[in-house]
Amino acid sequence: MRITQIRDDGRVNTLRTLKIEQLVEQMKVETKAQLVSGMREVLPYIFPGDKNDYVQKVPKLLPAAAFVRKNGVMTMDEYNGVVMLQVNNLSGPMEAAEVKERVKEFPQTYLAFTGSSGKSVKIWVRFTYPDDLLPGNREQAELFHAHAYRLAVKFYQPQLPFDIDLKEPLLEQYCRLTFDPELYFNPEAMPVYMKQPMAMPGETTYREQVKAETSPLQRLVPGYESYKALSVLFEAAFARALDEQHGYQPGDDIHSLLVCLAGHCFRAGIPAEDTVRWTRAHYRLPDDEFLIRETVQNVYRTCKGFADKSSLLPEQLFVMQMDEFMKRRYEFRFNLLTSQVECRQRNSFDFYFRPVNKRLMASITMNAQYEGLKLWDKDVVRYLNSDHVPVYQPIEEFLYDLPRWDGKDHIGDLAKRVPCNNPHWAQLFRRWFLSMIAHWRGLGKNHANSTSPILVGPQAYRKSTFCRLILPPCLQAYYTDSIDFSRKRDAELYLNRFLLINMDEFDQIGINQQPFLKISCKSRSLIHGARMLRR
Repeated sequence: MRITQIRDDGRVNTLRTLKIEQLVEQMKVETKAQLVSGMREVLPYIFPGDKNDYVQKVPKLLPAAAFVRKNGVMTMDEYNGVVMLQVNNLSGPMEAAEVKERVKEFPQTYLAFTGSSGKSVKIWVRFTYPDDLLPGNREQAELFHAHAYRLAVKFYQPQLPFDIDLKEPLLEQYCRLTFDPELYFNPEAMPVYMKQPMAMPGETTYREQVKAETSPLQRLVPGYESYKALSVLFEAAFARALDEQHGYQPGDDIHSLLVCLAGHCFRAGIPAEDTVRWTRAHYRLPDDEFLIRETVQNVYRTCKGFADKSSLLPEQLFVMQMDEFMKRRYEFRFNLLTSQVECRQRNSFDFYFRPVNKRLMASITMNAQYEGLKLWDKDVVRYLNSDHVPVYQPIEEFLYDLPRWDGKDHIGDLAKRVPCNNPHWAQLFRRWFLSMIAHWRGLGKNHANSTSPILVGPQAYRKSTFCRLILPPCLQAYYTDSIDFSRKRDAELYLNRFLLINMDEFDQIGINQQPFLKISCKSRSLIHGARMLRR
């Protein structure tokens, strides 16, 4: 078995294949450069979302298949049938060792090692056909790998004390080279037999198990950390106590207020010591520890029904429970380009965001009511239209994740793919391309992108294919080659909705539509994202 290793630190981009035995020996010993150790030392000081140069220096490992470069493009050479499961967000080496000890017991475990961060475990499992063969082409391999990944998750997840981090099962899925002298490697591991599937599996074959929260604090204020829950419950109890004391002012008799406050804290499920601590720290209450402690202890001795009633208003409790349910079961984002809310389920094989429709909103309502939450369609709509749903800008997300420019003229290389006798073609294409990106980002709003490339050639000359490939795969949803300028309203929506519009068969646009076409090319809608390629 050959494993592909990629080194891409922004300056060097190399690809090599190693036998699995060589890779295992390499991971048992730290290299002279100590890339993994250096990365582990700086990780505690890196903020989430910040780029780590040390991480970029560590080579990538692609276990699913062996890859080669053909004409500058990385292509699959041989499918390995290796599925990689990842258990992330561990506390440290002790939990990583516990996971490895668990998976050693299974004869299907091919390789298990601590990840490069030191806080994760990677588990490799082999899959084959019943005759020990493997898919021979990429299309079959993708179908086989998707089903194998789901089967591996279903088998290993119930056996592990920590959750498997679900990832889209791509053949290019990778992990970083690591240093783990105590890794587990079983070259004689039993492969899992599976027949060739004919289609991709369904998106919702795995659902999270909803566990009942035993903590009274988490039950009454779900979704909050303990100290935040205490703060919310105490302030609600204090507000109730003030209302019942009818306008308490500093300097008034404190004893009756303390008795009332302690009673509400008791019924809210706040432990006695936390009640004392929060009372002493409150800016509107005196710092008399003896009086506070004795009052709280006496109230807690004589009261009954601990944690039976929260001081939160029913409306407050409902909103908190709804917010906790939404964030636990789903992941939402508001797409600024399409002006639609998109969603995917957490802890499921639903890897892609999809626009929220009536069917999904009805499913959310039903799932909430199954958990005992009286959530209705109007509540779901109110939540999705609020700022609890974060905004998502596809262009900014894509551009931010791009690697540092390597100094090569990639735009010029793209322009050279079009056979052309015009000596100014590359320069004009560059100007149009840069202006397109600037308008995507909302720059230069006072100036329109007046240049529109026109590709002329015979049928089946791959003109439309070239237009489509200008956008990367993650932005292909914002490309279209279908626009009708006779329907002005729809055309204006398209100019805002799509990043790249290919006006196929440009010569068939009628004379009556050309004035609107001219205006559209210089309109504000065009500046906000739509660009045209004409042939």
